Amino acid sequence: MSEIQKKKSAIDNISKSLRLKYQAVQQDYVSAELRLQEELGRSRRTFTTSMAEVEKLNGQVLEEQTYHLNIAEVKVVSRCDYLTMLVRQSDIALLKDDGEGRDDEEIDLSSSLPTMFQLQEPELVRTEHTKPVEVGQVTTNTYTVNTEDEESGLEVALEGDLESVAGAMGATGGGRGAPLDLYRDIDMFATIEEAACGSPSSFKSKSMDAGGGAGASAGPQVCQFVKKMGCKGALPGTFNLPVSICVTPHGEVLVADRGNYRIQIFNRKGFQREIRRNASSIDNFVLSFLGADLPNLIPLSIAVTPQGLIGITDNYDNSVKVYTMDGQCVACHKTQLIKPWGITATPSGQFVVSDVEGGKLWCLTVDRNVGVVSYNRLCSAVRPKFVTCDAAGTVYFTQGLALNFEKRHNEPYLEGGFSIGSVDKDGQLGKQLSHFFSENEDFRCITGMCVDTNGDLLVTDSGRKEILQFPKEGGFKVLIQEGLTCPVGVVTTQKGQLLVLDCWDHCVKVYTYLQRRHSSTS
Repeated sequence: MSEIQKKKSAIDNISKSLRLKYQAVQQDYVSAELRLQEELGRSRRTFTTSMAEVEKLNGQVLEEQTYHLNIAEVKVVSRCDYLTMLVRQSDIALLKDDGEGRDDEEIDLSSSLPTMFQLQEPELVRTEHTKPVEVGQVTTNTYTVNTEDEESGLEVALEGDLESVAGAMGATGGGRGAPLDLYRDIDMFATIEEAACGSPSSFKSKSMDAGGGAGASAGPQVCQFVKKMGCKGALPGTFNLPVSICVTPHGEVLVADRGNYRIQIFNRKGFQREIRRNASSIDNFVLSFLGADLPNLIPLSIAVTPQGLIGITDNYDNSVKVYTMDGQCVACHKTQLIKPWGITATPSGQFVVSDVEGGKLWCLTVDRNVGVVSYNRLCSAVRPKFVTCDAAGTVYFTQGLALNFEKRHNEPYLEGGFSIGSVDKDGQLGKQLSHFFSENEDFRCITGMCVDTNGDLLVTDSGRKEILQFPKEGGFKVLIQEGLTCPVGVVTTQKGQLLVLDCWDHCVKVYTYLQRRHSSTS
């Protein structure tokens, strides 16, 4: 019986060793599959860049041809105007004299209009694979176990195998106490997170070296999902296509509920009150006197000053309206604004408004007893849309026009920017974040920004469906990359929370947010 028990123990050790070996081989397969997916991702980005270059070259050629056609059109119209003027003078003889022997005055369009030009026609050259693409195959090595040998030597060898296999599993992130179902599909997202962070988490981090390359960097878990606030509806506490969010110094949360034509204000206990304009509002006379059209309020963006004034860009009459926290309108400004969109509040209590069609950033000074005291142009930009401000008064703004091609409702207000610029309080332009902010990473559709207490810039990208972080020292991190449908706004609270406004999910998603701590020593 003693000999039989020893052999059973040896068989059990062999079984454990084999199970660990099965897991290690499967983890190797998953790692190889991830590398293959990364290579396919790089190939897709290279292909997209090449297609953009072809589109750019063809666009330049067509634009040049259009320019020549416009010049020829001007020549023809000018000639017709000249002949019409002669006819109206009713001087037939002068007209005949002007036409005889003056063939050189006829318009020669053959020299100014080239009949042929070259374009680049894209064509996909497929990479032929003679065999189906495979990550790997299972091979076996036969070995013989002789139970008649010394069991002690067998047990020692098995223990060594167990330690080596367990070490290999730990190195690949698979050494967990919970049993693993060997014949189920591996969770690819969880595996990616484990490979990037060393443990399951809801973010991945990257950093850029001096040459602009990106590499993975380990770090503590930054964001974890806590809860979701709100749902689609028209009742208090529900949303219909919310587009902007901000937080007051006292911790109150304001949400621009565009589909319901209102601003909702929440405190720590939940819904508190709302700001809206309707036909029976007591403030209609005030709004009409200040130049605002009635009855609707269609908010695009909101901001709150340290003094408690709420700034709103109104899409209904293309104006900037300022309210108190009680909902009283104190200012309405439309002067020199074509399409005001983004708005942010500076530490000094001023509002900075972006005019997306006017191509300017405006700085407004508002007094709750007087209204708009002064306004001045801060800088010019290319279609500035979303803006935010840090503690030093530096304003960050998006530039350009990027489209979210996955949008389901064809909402033009979900169009974002594809690069970020900055300007200080004196109007001096600062650092820029170009479209390709890293070697292999790019913005797709920026729809919101904020700056945390450390001065790190947080960006919502509805095209990537991610929340990006750009530390002041350089580099970037992807804070949240799962669970977002169409993020359009992000703010941080003093309680260590990250609030993300999801437009298509009609809610506010709350995450934990561990801000970086700067060392006091150099």
